[in-house]
Amino acid sequence: MAAPMPSPVKLSSAALTGILVIVGLMAAGIFAWILVLAPGMFFDQRLWWTGFVALLFAFVSFLAYAGTESRPLQRMAGGLFVISAGSFYGSIFTSRNDTGTMILWSVVLSVIVVIVLIGVFVMARDAEATQARTARRRLTP
Repeated sequence: MAAPMPSPVKLSSAALTGILVIVGLMAAGIFAWILVLAPGMFFDQRLWWTGFVALLFAFVSFLAYAGTESRPLQRMAGGLFVISAGSFYGSIFTSRNDTGTMILWSVVLSVIVVIVLIGVFVMARDAEATQARTARRRLTP
């Protein structure tokens, strides 16, 4: 029989707020630099880099959520993923490439978005099953 999984780390409200503020300020600062201050970049390139940075921050936020199971971190990861997908779509549709390349990249991005949405659905279903299972274990007074 396998050893039971360790319980997830629980964060205090102050630590969680600190993590959210730091990640939010870092992301906002990098987005502001890319979108406003980056010299010599076309608009579609700025959108692409914004999407890439948002995807990296979403991944880091998701890893922090996976270790702590904190709902605000999950929401931040989801929001950053939405910013990432929107920026990538904006980069695709404002680029000066030919139509075939734009369609190809939009299909590839759409497939990735669908895969992530399926993952979100599976995680939500598993979380609901876990909540239902733990709710039955409560002792009634």
